[in-house]
Amino acid sequence: MYNLLDLFTSNSVEIYRTMKKKKLEKSKRSETRIKNWENRYDEAFSKDSIRLRRAEVHLPDNPQHESHLPETFEPNATVVSHSKKWAFVLLDNATEQKEIQCKIDERLREKESSLIAPGDRVFVDYEEKGEPIIRGIASRKSKLSRLSVDREGPPEQVISANIDILFIVASVKQPAFKPGLIDRFLIVAENGNVEPVIVINKIDLIDTLPEEVKIYQNLGLKTLFTSCVKRQGIEEIINLLENKTGVMAGHSGVGKTSLLKCICPDVDATTLEISQKTEKGKHATTNTRLYCLPNGGKLIDTPGIRSLGFWDMDPRSLDYYFPEISRFSEMCRFNDCSHIHEPNCAVREAIKKGEIPIIRYESYLRIRKSIEQDGITPGRMRKENILPHDLSHFRKRNHFKQ
Repeated sequence: MYNLLDLFTSNSVEIYRTMKKKKLEKSKRSETRIKNWENRYDEAFSKDSIRLRRAEVHLPDNPQHESHLPETFEPNATVVSHSKKWAFVLLDNATEQKEIQCKIDERLREKESSLIAPGDRVFVDYEEKGEPIIRGIASRKSKLSRLSVDREGPPEQVISANIDILFIVASVKQPAFKPGLIDRFLIVAENGNVEPVIVINKIDLIDTLPEEVKIYQNLGLKTLFTSCVKRQGIEEIINLLENKTGVMAGHSGVGKTSLLKCICPDVDATTLEISQKTEKGKHATTNTRLYCLPNGGKLIDTPGIRSLGFWDMDPRSLDYYFPEISRFSEMCRFNDCSHIHEPNCAVREAIKKGEIPIIRYESYLRIRKSIEQDGITPGRMRKENILPHDLSHFRKRNHFKQ
């Protein structure tokens, strides 16, 4: 019994010594490799060298990397719709209006704005096998954009590009008329160098227009009244689009797709019913897409937008986008007056006299707060009492300029 115990103990000691010896040898090799790196640097990190050689062997042969992107080019196509790697375009010199599918060159990179959007003018080249590929995107003369909701992508999401008219669609009922989003779209249009046109849709559902509509008419904004049931106002939209590009935007359910089908009867688009419980629309359009009209115009349909954040906007410049506020702000005591708490504010005095609609001032406050708080949407603040203390009792009164 003692012999067996001695044998077991001696074997254990021998195994331990062997393991320790191997560990020491391994550490010595590592130390030697590190100490010798100055004189024999090509062998110092052999594992890394092996990985590098393997990577070089397995690099794929990609003909794209043998050519260069053109520094200057003449656009020859217009983007209809797109995904991350592909786009459908209309070629300028095509004998018939037929969309073709193109790859987007991998070397075209997004920066602060979306790389590509419907309406973009692009340069389409052809690979050796004759496959079309987009190798250049021209500068945009105008755009409809917003603060991106995708944190992984660029901060500015371009919804459509090179547009002449933004049709801001709002319904009078189902869903109810909401001027807050109209105010935000007016700012986006001004920033994007686009002419805004307000479209009040579904007027067949009411007898009298909402009183808030008068606000925008008094501001001198072009306002159209439409009904898809009676085809009212459809011809006006078609005439405005002659040889121009327009985009329709607004809340879900306001009737953008129905208007599109009235304007372009051949379009295969889907419409959805309004929720009877919430009176909110559902997304019938899921992708932004460009359509061609017989009169040479183009119309871009967009999904319903529930939040519209602003990209790269200073809250101190917000006065400029509210003409009625800007007019009185010049008479404020302080040049940088926020029109919220400063004494001798001419804007707040004008509101008390009914010279500025209280609903527009509330919109100004919500937008300013959303910009200051990094893009919080005004819908989250709707239940808050956002008015300053000296104007809180004006909320229930009508202050519309006649």
